[in-house]
Amino acid sequence: MTKYRLQALLEIRERAEEEAKENFARAQQMLRQEQEYLAQLQRELKDMIAERQRRRQEYADKLASGEMKVHEQSGAHRYLARMKEAEAEQQTKIDGQQEQVREAEKYVQQMQHALVIASQELKALQKHKEKWEEERRRERMMKEEQMLDEIAQTIHLQKSRGL
Repeated sequence: MTKYRLQALLEIRERAEEEAKENFARAQQMLRQEQEYLAQLQRELKDMIAERQRRRQEYADKLASGEMKVHEQSGAHRYLARMKEAEAEQQTKIDGQQEQVREAEKYVQQMQHALVIASQELKALQKHKEKWEEERRRERMMKEEQMLDEIAQTIHLQKSRGL
């Protein structure tokens, strides 16, 4: 049987599609990790804000009940200010991580596009091979039919000649 002349190209396209699938899967995994880290940073910020509000309420209650002295009040105020600064730093981290997530999303889209192209190229070549194989099958069948016709004619001629 005749070997498909584009078999090497078909194998290259199969490998390219497999590689594109792996790249797409890695890109999706990277996106999930970036999203999980973003969610973690956001939870931490929420906890930081809740802690600052709890402390502020605690200090307000102590001040109202007279448990807190004036010099302690300024220290508490500085502590709350440092907590607010830490929250601002956390928000900066979140903003940076949101950019990382957007970049990861773009990368996933690029890898998905590359996978679509690789799959289309492979399918086109597979379809070509199928048509080629069908053509070879038809050619074989026609040759077999011709051989059978020749055999039948030879038998008929021999019978008609009386051999």
